[in-house]
Amino acid sequence: MFALIVPSVLFAIADSERDLAFSMLLVGALGVFAALMVLGSIAGFGRRLGRAQGYLALVGVWVMLPVAAAISFRTLTGLDWMDSWFEAVSAITTSGVTLLPRETAPRAILFWRASLEWYGGFLTLVSIIHVLAPGGFGGLPGGDRRLITGHASDMTVDLTSFRGVLSQYALITLFIFIALMLAGVSGPFAAMMSMIVIATGGFLPFEGALETEAGTAAQLVLTLGLTLGTVSVFWRQRLFRTPRNLLRGNPEVLIVAAVILVVALLFAARLSAVSGGNDLMPIFVESLLAATSLVATSGIESRPGVIALWPEVMILLVVLVGGGIYSTTGGFKIFRISAMAVHSTRELNRLIYPSSVSSLRFGRYLIDETSMRAIWTYFALSLLVIAFSALIFTFTATDFEAGVTVAIALFSNAGPVYEALTPPVFTTEPVNGIWPSLTAMPASAKLAGVVLMTLGRLEVMVVFAVLNVRYWLTR
Repeated sequence: MFALIVPSVLFAIADSERDLAFSMLLVGALGVFAALMVLGSIAGFGRRLGRAQGYLALVGVWVMLPVAAAISFRTLTGLDWMDSWFEAVSAITTSGVTLLPRETAPRAILFWRASLEWYGGFLTLVSIIHVLAPGGFGGLPGGDRRLITGHASDMTVDLTSFRGVLSQYALITLFIFIALMLAGVSGPFAAMMSMIVIATGGFLPFEGALETEAGTAAQLVLTLGLTLGTVSVFWRQRLFRTPRNLLRGNPEVLIVAAVILVVALLFAARLSAVSGGNDLMPIFVESLLAATSLVATSGIESRPGVIALWPEVMILLVVLVGGGIYSTTGGFKIFRISAMAVHSTRELNRLIYPSSVSSLRFGRYLIDETSMRAIWTYFALSLLVIAFSALIFTFTATDFEAGVTVAIALFSNAGPVYEALTPPVFTTEPVNGIWPSLTAMPASAKLAGVVLMTLGRLEVMVVFAVLNVRYWLTR
Protein backbone atom coordinates (compact mmCIF):
# COMPACT_ATOMS: atom_id res chain seq x y z
CA MET A 1 0.00 0.00 0.00
CA PHE A 2 2.66 2.52 0.99
CA ALA A 3 4.78 1.66 -2.05
CA LEU A 4 1.94 3.20 -4.11
CA ILE A 5 2.82 6.62 -2.69
CA VAL A 6 5.87 6.85 -4.98
CA PRO A 7 3.94 8.18 -8.03
CA SER A 8 2.30 10.75 -5.76
CA VAL A 9 5.75 11.91 -4.64
CA LEU A 10 6.71 12.39 -8.29
CA PHE A 11 3.57 14.48 -8.84
CA ALA A 12 4.52 16.67 -5.87
CA ILE A 13 8.04 17.14 -7.27
CA ALA A 14 6.65 17.96 -10.74
CA ASP A 15 4.36 20.60 -9.18
CA SER A 16 7.32 22.12 -7.26
CA GLU A 17 5.80 21.17 -3.90
CA ARG A 18 9.02 19.99 -2.32
CA ASP A 19 7.81 20.10 1.28
CA LEU A 20 4.82 17.93 0.39
CA ALA A 21 7.06 15.57 -1.60
CA PHE A 22 9.40 15.19 1.39
CA SER A 23 6.49 14.58 3.77
CA MET A 24 4.95 11.97 1.46
CA LEU A 25 8.30 10.28 0.99
CA LEU A 26 8.79 10.12 4.75
CA VAL A 27 5.28 8.72 5.33
CA GLY A 28 5.80 6.13 2.58
CA ALA A 29 9.23 5.13 3.89
CA LEU A 30 7.90 4.62 7.43
CA GLY A 31 4.99 2.57 6.10
CA VAL A 32 7.23 0.38 3.94
CA PHE A 33 9.63 -0.09 6.85
CA ALA A 34 6.79 -1.22 9.14
CA ALA A 35 5.55 -3.65 6.47
CA LEU A 36 9.01 -5.11 5.94
CA MET A 37 9.38 -5.61 9.69
CA VAL A 38 6.12 -7.59 9.73
CA LEU A 39 7.14 -9.65 6.69
CA GLY A 40 10.53 -10.31 8.24
CA SER A 41 8.95 -11.51 11.47
CA ILE A 42 6.83 -14.15 9.70
CA ALA A 43 9.47 -15.24 7.16
CA GLY A 44 10.03 -18.98 7.25
CA PHE A 45 6.77 -19.83 9.01
CA GLY A 46 3.96 -21.83 7.43
CA ARG A 47 1.28 -19.69 5.77
CA ARG A 48 -1.73 -22.00 6.02
CA LEU A 49 -4.44 -20.51 8.22
CA GLY A 50 -7.06 -22.08 10.42
CA ARG A 51 -10.58 -20.77 10.08
CA ALA A 52 -10.55 -18.64 13.24
CA GLN A 53 -7.08 -17.27 12.49
CA GLY A 54 -8.09 -16.50 8.92
CA TYR A 55 -11.17 -14.56 9.98
CA LEU A 56 -9.27 -12.69 12.67
CA ALA A 57 -6.44 -11.85 10.28
CA LEU A 58 -8.89 -10.59 7.66
CA VAL A 59 -10.72 -8.32 10.10
CA GLY A 60 -7.38 -7.13 11.46
CA VAL A 61 -6.19 -6.19 7.97
CA TRP A 62 -9.36 -4.22 7.18
CA VAL A 63 -9.21 -2.40 10.52
CA MET A 64 -5.49 -1.65 10.74
CA LEU A 65 -4.74 -0.67 7.13
CA PRO A 66 -7.27 2.22 7.15
CA VAL A 67 -5.77 3.37 10.46
CA ALA A 68 -2.32 3.46 8.83
CA ALA A 69 -3.74 5.30 5.82
CA ALA A 70 -5.55 7.71 8.16
CA ILE A 71 -2.19 8.70 9.66
CA SER A 72 -1.02 9.66 6.17
CA PHE A 73 -4.12 11.83 5.58
CA ARG A 74 -3.73 13.46 8.99
CA THR A 75 -0.08 14.22 8.29
CA LEU A 76 -0.40 15.33 4.67
CA THR A 77 -3.79 17.05 4.42
CA GLY A 78 -4.49 18.61 7.80
CA LEU A 79 -7.82 16.81 8.23
CA ASP A 80 -8.68 16.06 11.85
CA TRP A 81 -8.35 12.49 13.09
CA MET A 82 -12.00 11.53 12.62
CA ASP A 83 -12.14 12.94 9.09
CA SER A 84 -8.81 11.28 8.23
CA TRP A 85 -10.07 7.90 9.43
CA PHE A 86 -13.34 8.31 7.52
CA GLU A 87 -11.41 9.30 4.37
CA ALA A 88 -9.07 6.32 4.67
CA VAL A 89 -11.90 3.82 5.22
CA SER A 90 -13.86 5.31 2.32
CA ALA A 91 -10.83 4.96 0.06
CA ILE A 92 -9.80 1.41 0.98
CA THR A 93 -13.37 0.08 0.99
CA THR A 94 -13.86 1.77 -2.44
CA SER A 95 -16.89 3.62 -1.05
CA GLY A 96 -15.82 6.68 -3.02
CA VAL A 97 -17.13 9.49 -0.82
CA THR A 98 -14.51 12.08 0.12
CA LEU A 99 -14.04 14.86 2.67
CA LEU A 100 -11.03 16.33 0.83
CA PRO A 101 -11.36 19.84 -0.64
CA ARG A 102 -10.72 18.66 -4.20
CA GLU A 103 -10.71 22.15 -5.71
CA THR A 104 -7.65 23.12 -3.62
CA ALA A 105 -6.01 19.77 -2.87
CA PRO A 106 -2.64 19.16 -4.61
CA ARG A 107 -2.56 16.64 -7.42
CA ALA A 108 -0.19 14.49 -5.36
CA ILE A 109 -2.81 14.10 -2.60
CA LEU A 110 -5.55 13.33 -5.12
CA PHE A 111 -3.36 10.70 -6.77
CA TRP A 112 -2.61 9.13 -3.38
CA ARG A 113 -6.33 9.04 -2.64
CA ALA A 114 -7.07 7.36 -5.98
CA SER A 115 -4.20 4.90 -5.43
CA LEU A 116 -5.68 3.84 -2.10
CA GLU A 117 -9.02 3.17 -3.79
CA TRP A 118 -7.28 1.08 -6.43
CA TYR A 119 -5.43 -0.85 -3.75
CA GLY A 120 -8.68 -1.34 -1.83
CA GLY A 121 -10.22 -2.97 -4.89
CA PHE A 122 -7.35 -5.44 -5.13
CA LEU A 123 -7.54 -6.12 -1.40
CA THR A 124 -11.28 -6.82 -1.78
CA LEU A 125 -10.65 -9.46 -4.45
CA VAL A 126 -7.94 -11.13 -2.38
CA SER A 127 -10.16 -11.13 0.71
CA ILE A 128 -13.06 -12.78 -1.11
CA ILE A 129 -10.96 -15.35 -2.97
CA HIS A 130 -8.70 -16.43 -0.11
CA VAL A 131 -10.82 -16.09 3.05
CA LEU A 132 -14.50 -15.25 2.59
CA ALA A 133 -15.35 -17.76 -0.14
CA PRO A 134 -13.37 -20.69 1.36
CA GLY A 135 -15.19 -19.98 4.63
CA GLY A 136 -18.55 -19.99 2.85
CA PHE A 137 -19.52 -16.62 4.31
CA GLY A 138 -22.90 -15.42 3.12
CA GLY A 139 -23.24 -18.52 0.94
CA LEU A 140 -20.37 -17.54 -1.35
CA PRO A 141 -19.47 -20.50 -3.60
CA GLY A 142 -16.00 -21.99 -3.54
CA GLY A 143 -15.29 -20.73 -7.02
CA ASP A 144 -12.23 -21.44 -9.14
CA ARG A 145 -9.97 -24.00 -7.42
CA ARG A 146 -6.94 -22.76 -9.32
CA LEU A 147 -6.87 -19.74 -7.02
CA ILE A 148 -8.46 -21.22 -3.90
CA THR A 149 -5.94 -23.94 -3.16
CA GLY A 150 -7.03 -27.26 -1.74
CA HIS A 151 -10.46 -27.89 -0.23
CA ALA A 152 -13.08 -25.13 -0.12
CA SER A 153 -12.57 -24.69 3.63
CA ASP A 154 -8.81 -24.12 3.36
CA MET A 155 -7.48 -20.58 3.55
CA THR A 156 -4.16 -19.46 2.21
CA VAL A 157 -2.00 -16.39 1.84
CA ASP A 158 -0.01 -17.86 -1.03
CA LEU A 159 1.67 -14.87 -2.68
CA THR A 160 1.79 -16.67 -6.05
CA SER A 161 -2.01 -16.54 -6.25
CA PHE A 162 -1.93 -12.90 -5.19
CA ARG A 163 0.33 -12.06 -8.10
CA GLY A 164 -2.03 -13.73 -10.56
CA VAL A 165 -4.95 -11.57 -9.45
CA LEU A 166 -2.78 -8.45 -9.31
CA SER A 167 -1.46 -8.99 -12.86
CA GLN A 168 -4.96 -9.16 -14.30
CA TYR A 169 -6.10 -6.20 -12.21
CA ALA A 170 -3.14 -4.04 -13.27
CA LEU A 171 -3.43 -5.05 -16.93
CA ILE A 172 -7.09 -4.01 -17.16
CA THR A 173 -6.23 -0.74 -15.40
CA LEU A 174 -3.57 -0.08 -18.02
CA PHE A 175 -5.99 -0.75 -20.89
CA ILE A 176 -8.54 1.66 -19.40
CA PHE A 177 -5.85 4.30 -18.91
CA ILE A 178 -4.73 4.07 -22.55
CA ALA A 179 -8.34 4.20 -23.77
CA LEU A 180 -9.06 7.30 -21.66
CA MET A 181 -5.96 9.00 -23.02
CA LEU A 182 -7.08 8.23 -26.59
CA ALA A 183 -10.52 9.61 -25.69
CA GLY A 184 -8.96 12.98 -24.82
CA VAL A 185 -8.65 12.84 -21.03
CA SER A 186 -5.50 14.43 -19.62
CA GLY A 187 -2.80 12.06 -18.37
CA PRO A 188 -3.11 12.53 -14.57
CA PHE A 189 -6.91 12.38 -14.62
CA ALA A 190 -6.85 9.39 -16.98
CA ALA A 191 -4.54 7.53 -14.59
CA MET A 192 -6.65 8.32 -11.53
CA MET A 193 -9.98 7.52 -13.18
CA SER A 194 -8.67 4.23 -14.61
CA MET A 195 -7.69 3.14 -11.09
CA ILE A 196 -11.04 4.21 -9.70
CA VAL A 197 -13.33 2.50 -12.23
CA ILE A 198 -11.61 -0.90 -12.15
CA ALA A 199 -12.05 -0.79 -8.35
CA THR A 200 -15.70 0.27 -8.92
CA GLY A 201 -15.04 3.26 -6.69
CA GLY A 202 -16.74 6.63 -6.84
CA PHE A 203 -13.97 9.12 -6.08
CA LEU A 204 -13.57 11.78 -8.77
CA PRO A 205 -10.25 13.66 -8.52
CA PHE A 206 -11.80 17.02 -9.40
CA GLU A 207 -14.64 19.25 -8.32
CA GLY A 208 -17.62 19.71 -10.61
CA ALA A 209 -19.24 17.60 -13.31
CA LEU A 210 -17.49 14.62 -14.86
CA GLU A 211 -18.45 15.78 -18.35
CA THR A 212 -16.11 18.77 -18.04
CA GLU A 213 -13.11 16.42 -17.97
CA ALA A 214 -14.49 13.40 -19.85
CA GLY A 215 -16.47 13.73 -23.07
CA THR A 216 -18.82 11.18 -24.59
CA ALA A 217 -16.05 8.84 -25.76
CA ALA A 218 -14.34 8.93 -22.35
CA GLN A 219 -17.65 8.28 -20.58
CA LEU A 220 -18.11 5.21 -22.77
CA VAL A 221 -14.65 3.99 -21.72
CA LEU A 222 -15.54 4.55 -18.07
CA THR A 223 -18.72 2.55 -18.61
CA LEU A 224 -16.78 -0.37 -20.05
CA GLY A 225 -14.30 -0.18 -17.17
CA LEU A 226 -17.06 -0.22 -14.57
CA THR A 227 -18.70 -3.15 -16.36
CA LEU A 228 -15.48 -5.15 -16.17
CA GLY A 229 -15.19 -4.27 -12.50
CA THR A 230 -18.76 -5.44 -11.90
CA VAL A 231 -18.33 -9.01 -13.10
CA SER A 232 -16.39 -11.86 -11.50
CA VAL A 233 -12.60 -11.82 -11.61
CA PHE A 234 -12.79 -15.42 -12.89
CA TRP A 235 -15.03 -14.34 -15.77
CA ARG A 236 -12.48 -11.67 -16.66
CA GLN A 237 -9.84 -14.37 -16.64
CA ARG A 238 -11.85 -16.38 -19.16
CA LEU A 239 -12.29 -13.21 -21.22
CA PHE A 240 -8.54 -13.21 -21.86
CA ARG A 241 -8.11 -16.98 -22.24
CA THR A 242 -11.22 -18.50 -23.84
CA PRO A 243 -13.53 -15.75 -25.13
CA ARG A 244 -15.69 -18.31 -26.96
CA ASN A 245 -16.98 -19.77 -23.68
CA LEU A 246 -17.69 -16.51 -21.88
CA LEU A 247 -21.38 -17.07 -21.18
CA ARG A 248 -21.43 -20.84 -20.79
CA GLY A 249 -22.84 -21.77 -17.39
CA ASN A 250 -22.59 -18.20 -16.12
CA PRO A 251 -26.00 -16.50 -16.08
CA GLU A 252 -24.70 -13.82 -13.70
CA VAL A 253 -23.05 -11.95 -16.57
CA LEU A 254 -26.27 -12.05 -18.58
CA ILE A 255 -28.25 -10.73 -15.62
CA VAL A 256 -25.73 -7.92 -15.05
CA ALA A 257 -25.90 -6.95 -18.73
CA ALA A 258 -29.69 -7.10 -18.78
CA VAL A 259 -30.06 -4.98 -15.63
CA ILE A 260 -27.61 -2.38 -16.94
CA LEU A 261 -29.44 -2.18 -20.26
CA VAL A 262 -32.91 -1.88 -18.70
CA VAL A 263 -31.83 0.77 -16.19
CA ALA A 264 -29.96 2.64 -18.95
CA LEU A 265 -33.09 2.73 -21.13
CA LEU A 266 -35.11 4.07 -18.20
CA PHE A 267 -32.55 6.80 -17.61
CA ALA A 268 -32.41 7.57 -21.35
CA ALA A 269 -36.17 8.03 -21.44
CA ARG A 270 -36.04 10.53 -18.57
CA LEU A 271 -33.00 12.36 -19.94
CA SER A 272 -34.56 12.57 -23.39
CA ALA A 273 -37.75 14.02 -21.92
CA VAL A 274 -35.82 16.58 -19.90
CA SER A 275 -33.55 17.64 -22.76
CA GLY A 276 -36.22 17.64 -25.45
CA GLY A 277 -34.90 14.58 -27.28
CA ASN A 278 -31.80 16.22 -28.74
CA ASP A 279 -28.45 14.42 -29.19
CA LEU A 280 -29.62 10.87 -28.55
CA MET A 281 -26.13 9.34 -28.63
CA PRO A 282 -24.68 11.46 -25.77
CA ILE A 283 -27.91 10.91 -23.83
CA PHE A 284 -27.64 7.13 -24.17
CA VAL A 285 -23.96 7.15 -23.15
CA GLU A 286 -24.81 9.27 -20.10
CA SER A 287 -27.62 6.86 -19.23
CA LEU A 288 -25.39 3.83 -19.74
CA LEU A 289 -22.76 5.33 -17.43
CA ALA A 290 -25.34 6.07 -14.73
CA ALA A 291 -26.84 2.57 -14.95
CA THR A 292 -23.47 0.82 -14.88
CA SER A 293 -22.34 3.04 -12.03
CA LEU A 294 -25.32 2.02 -9.92
CA VAL A 295 -24.97 -1.71 -10.60
CA ALA A 296 -21.24 -1.43 -9.89
CA THR A 297 -22.03 0.44 -6.64
CA SER A 298 -19.83 3.32 -7.74
CA GLY A 299 -22.14 6.36 -7.82
CA ILE A 300 -20.34 8.17 -10.65
CA GLU A 301 -22.58 10.31 -12.86
CA SER A 302 -21.77 12.51 -15.86
CA ARG A 303 -23.29 15.60 -14.25
CA PRO A 304 -25.22 16.36 -11.07
CA GLY A 305 -28.88 15.38 -11.25
CA VAL A 306 -28.69 12.41 -13.64
CA ILE A 307 -28.98 9.68 -11.00
CA ALA A 308 -31.71 11.63 -9.18
CA LEU A 309 -33.94 11.57 -12.29
CA TRP A 310 -35.50 8.34 -11.08
CA PRO A 311 -37.18 7.68 -7.70
CA GLU A 312 -34.91 7.20 -4.75
CA VAL A 313 -36.39 3.77 -3.98
CA MET A 314 -35.42 2.42 -7.39
CA ILE A 315 -31.89 3.82 -7.14
CA LEU A 316 -31.30 2.41 -3.67
CA LEU A 317 -32.70 -0.98 -4.67
CA VAL A 318 -30.25 -1.31 -7.57
CA VAL A 319 -27.34 -0.19 -5.38
CA LEU A 320 -28.33 -2.54 -2.57
CA VAL A 321 -28.39 -5.55 -4.90
CA GLY A 322 -24.99 -4.68 -6.38
CA GLY A 323 -23.00 -6.63 -8.95
CA GLY A 324 -21.31 -9.99 -9.29
CA ILE A 325 -19.60 -12.25 -6.79
CA TYR A 326 -15.78 -12.25 -6.87
CA SER A 327 -15.88 -8.59 -7.87
CA THR A 328 -15.12 -5.29 -6.15
CA THR A 329 -18.78 -4.26 -6.04
CA GLY A 330 -20.71 -3.89 -2.79
CA GLY A 331 -24.29 -4.80 -1.96
CA PHE A 332 -25.95 -8.19 -1.60
CA LYS A 333 -24.65 -9.45 -4.97
CA ILE A 334 -26.77 -10.79 -7.83
CA PHE A 335 -25.75 -14.39 -7.05
CA ARG A 336 -27.39 -14.24 -3.61
CA ILE A 337 -30.57 -12.55 -4.83
CA SER A 338 -30.91 -15.11 -7.63
CA ALA A 339 -30.31 -17.99 -5.22
CA MET A 340 -32.95 -16.61 -2.86
CA ALA A 341 -35.40 -16.31 -5.75
CA VAL A 342 -34.75 -19.90 -6.90
CA HIS A 343 -35.03 -21.18 -3.34
CA SER A 344 -38.30 -19.30 -2.73
CA THR A 345 -39.75 -20.65 -5.97
CA ARG A 346 -38.89 -24.21 -4.97
CA GLU A 347 -40.48 -23.77 -1.54
CA LEU A 348 -43.65 -22.40 -3.12
CA ASN A 349 -43.77 -25.38 -5.47
CA ARG A 350 -43.49 -27.68 -2.48
CA LEU A 351 -46.77 -26.31 -1.17
CA ILE A 352 -48.41 -27.91 -4.20
CA TYR A 353 -46.06 -30.92 -4.62
CA PRO A 354 -44.83 -31.73 -1.09
CA SER A 355 -42.93 -34.84 -2.18
CA SER A 356 -41.07 -33.23 -5.07
CA VAL A 357 -37.27 -33.29 -5.05
CA SER A 358 -35.25 -30.71 -6.95
CA SER A 359 -31.75 -29.29 -6.70
CA LEU A 360 -30.93 -25.62 -6.53
CA ARG A 361 -28.66 -24.35 -9.29
CA PHE A 362 -27.41 -21.00 -10.46
CA GLY A 363 -25.53 -21.61 -13.67
CA ARG A 364 -22.72 -24.05 -12.93
CA TYR A 365 -23.05 -23.53 -9.16
CA LEU A 366 -24.97 -26.13 -7.17
CA ILE A 367 -26.40 -24.49 -4.05
CA ASP A 368 -26.86 -26.80 -1.06
CA GLU A 369 -29.03 -26.21 1.99
CA THR A 370 -26.07 -25.06 4.09
CA SER A 371 -25.28 -22.35 1.57
CA MET A 372 -28.93 -21.27 1.44
CA ARG A 373 -29.05 -20.93 5.22
CA ALA A 374 -25.91 -18.81 5.05
CA ILE A 375 -27.43 -16.62 2.32
CA TRP A 376 -30.67 -16.03 4.21
CA THR A 377 -28.73 -15.34 7.43
CA TYR A 378 -26.51 -12.84 5.61
CA PHE A 379 -29.55 -11.16 4.11
CA ALA A 380 -31.37 -10.82 7.44
CA LEU A 381 -28.26 -9.67 9.30
CA SER A 382 -27.47 -7.09 6.61
CA LEU A 383 -30.97 -5.63 6.80
CA LEU A 384 -30.66 -5.38 10.58
CA VAL A 385 -27.31 -3.60 10.27
CA ILE A 386 -28.73 -1.15 7.73
CA ALA A 387 -31.81 -0.49 9.87
CA PHE A 388 -29.78 0.07 13.02
CA SER A 389 -27.34 2.34 11.16
CA ALA A 390 -30.23 4.35 9.66
CA LEU A 391 -31.54 4.96 13.19
CA ILE A 392 -28.10 6.16 14.31
CA PHE A 393 -27.85 8.61 11.40
CA THR A 394 -31.41 9.78 12.04
CA PHE A 395 -30.75 10.44 15.72
CA THR A 396 -27.38 12.15 15.19
CA ALA A 397 -27.40 13.99 11.87
CA THR A 398 -30.29 13.56 9.41
CA ASP A 399 -33.99 12.97 9.04
CA PHE A 400 -35.25 9.41 8.48
CA GLU A 401 -35.22 9.42 4.66
CA ALA A 402 -31.68 10.74 4.47
CA GLY A 403 -30.63 8.33 7.24
CA VAL A 404 -31.87 5.32 5.27
CA THR A 405 -30.21 6.66 2.11
CA VAL A 406 -26.79 7.18 3.67
CA ALA A 407 -27.00 3.83 5.47
CA ILE A 408 -27.69 1.91 2.24
CA ALA A 409 -25.12 3.93 0.28
CA LEU A 410 -22.30 3.36 2.78
CA PHE A 411 -23.18 -0.30 3.43
CA SER A 412 -23.13 -0.94 -0.33
CA ASN A 413 -19.83 0.98 -0.59
CA ALA A 414 -21.49 3.49 -2.92
CA GLY A 415 -21.09 6.70 -0.93
CA PRO A 416 -21.57 9.20 -3.80
CA VAL A 417 -25.15 7.95 -4.23
CA TYR A 418 -26.09 9.79 -1.02
CA GLU A 419 -24.76 13.04 -2.46
CA ALA A 420 -26.35 12.35 -5.86
CA LEU A 421 -29.78 11.96 -4.24
CA THR A 422 -29.48 15.12 -2.11
CA PRO A 423 -32.51 17.37 -2.82
CA PRO A 424 -31.49 20.56 -4.67
CA VAL A 425 -32.60 22.77 -1.79
CA PHE A 426 -29.89 21.26 0.44
CA THR A 427 -27.01 21.29 -2.05
CA THR A 428 -26.54 25.01 -1.48
CA GLU A 429 -27.01 24.58 2.27
CA PRO A 430 -24.75 21.65 3.25
CA VAL A 431 -25.03 22.34 6.98
CA ASN A 432 -28.58 21.37 7.97
CA GLY A 433 -30.39 18.85 10.12
CA ILE A 434 -32.33 17.11 7.34
CA TRP A 435 -29.95 16.14 4.54
CA PRO A 436 -26.49 17.44 5.51
CA SER A 437 -23.36 16.84 3.45
CA LEU A 438 -21.07 14.18 4.84
CA THR A 439 -18.49 16.86 5.63
CA ALA A 440 -20.99 18.62 7.89
CA MET A 441 -22.00 15.51 9.82
CA PRO A 442 -20.89 15.18 13.46
CA ALA A 443 -18.10 12.84 14.50
CA SER A 444 -20.59 10.29 15.87
CA ALA A 445 -22.24 9.92 12.45
CA LYS A 446 -18.84 9.64 10.73
CA LEU A 447 -17.83 6.92 13.19
CA ALA A 448 -21.03 5.05 12.34
CA GLY A 449 -20.11 5.47 8.68
CA VAL A 450 -16.64 4.00 9.28
CA VAL A 451 -18.14 0.91 10.94
CA LEU A 452 -20.83 0.56 8.27
CA MET A 453 -18.43 0.79 5.32
CA THR A 454 -16.18 -1.82 6.92
CA LEU A 455 -19.09 -4.17 7.66
CA GLY A 456 -20.34 -3.85 4.09
CA ARG A 457 -16.95 -4.64 2.64
CA LEU A 458 -16.35 -7.60 4.98
CA GLU A 459 -19.71 -9.22 4.11
CA VAL A 460 -20.98 -8.50 7.67
CA MET A 461 -20.91 -12.07 8.98
CA VAL A 462 -17.14 -12.44 9.34
CA VAL A 463 -17.04 -9.53 11.80
CA PHE A 464 -19.72 -11.10 13.98
CA ALA A 465 -17.87 -14.42 13.81
CA VAL A 466 -14.72 -12.75 15.13
CA LEU A 467 -16.79 -11.13 17.89
CA ASN A 468 -17.97 -14.56 19.10
CA VAL A 469 -17.13 -14.15 22.80
CA ARG A 470 -17.90 -17.78 23.63
CA TYR A 471 -15.24 -19.02 21.20
CA TRP A 472 -12.49 -16.77 22.58
CA LEU A 473 -13.35 -17.57 26.21
CA THR A 474 -13.07 -21.32 25.59
CA ARG A 475 -9.74 -21.23 23.77
